[in-house]
Amino acid sequence: MLSISISPAQVMSFAIVLFRVAGIMVFAPFYSSGAFPAQVKIIIPLIVATTLAPTVPPSQLPAESSLAHVAAFLAGELLIGLALGLAASFIFGALQLAGQIIGFQLGFSIVNVIDPQSAVETSVISILHNFIGITLFLLVDGHHWFFQAVTESLQYLPVGGAGLNGPLVNEILRLSSQIFVSGLRIAAPVVAVTVIADVVLGVIGRAAPQINVLIVGMPVKTLVGLASLSIALFFLPAFLGGAFAQLSKDLLGIVRSMR
Repeated sequence: MLSISISPAQVMSFAIVLFRVAGIMVFAPFYSSGAFPAQVKIIIPLIVATTLAPTVPPSQLPAESSLAHVAAFLAGELLIGLALGLAASFIFGALQLAGQIIGFQLGFSIVNVIDPQSAVETSVISILHNFIGITLFLLVDGHHWFFQAVTESLQYLPVGGAGLNGPLVNEILRLSSQIFVSGLRIAAPVVAVTVIADVVLGVIGRAAPQINVLIVGMPVKTLVGLASLSIALFFLPAFLGGAFAQLSKDLLGIVRSMR
């Protein structure tokens, strides 16, 4: 009979990679989506852990085997995946913020729908932006960057060396601030056009009081806003391409900041 022996070191190596990848599934774009099958969310970390477990240096495995020590050890490994997934989610947070701003300007804020990915009520423009972002993210193989970052972390970051320190917090805060900056940059063309339309309609209302601006203004503002949105969407892929290129570098920066 064929017998298979698994040493405690192999189990620990498998658990280290498993927890790093499992943390990614919590916040990472595409993987954290509610539409992503839960079975696949479980299978992917298991496959990646099985593949990368042999690359974990045995000398870095914890010497103590007490339950409290191992739990604290694996919590640090989970933190690595959580930080990587959270850093990537900020770009899509900017897309959703821009959609909310544009939806408010166009009068779509009262026509919210359930986002199939986050299962929350949001603007239709936010869902459109999110779908475009996810599509481009998959086209540039962004969903592979997380596993590349985990592989790099096994070589660069010592096992058990991750922790919630000052550089990591500063890096996360810096990336999170891009939600507002990028969101406003994406929504800026539509906001500028709709504000100008409001000013023009206000001038027309003062110059010709017989015109009911409240009735005429809403469809005109929506039509002008949709026209500007269609033009802005033409430049959105180029903007996201630069953001995703920077993200691939930021993921490695997150790993280095934990050291």
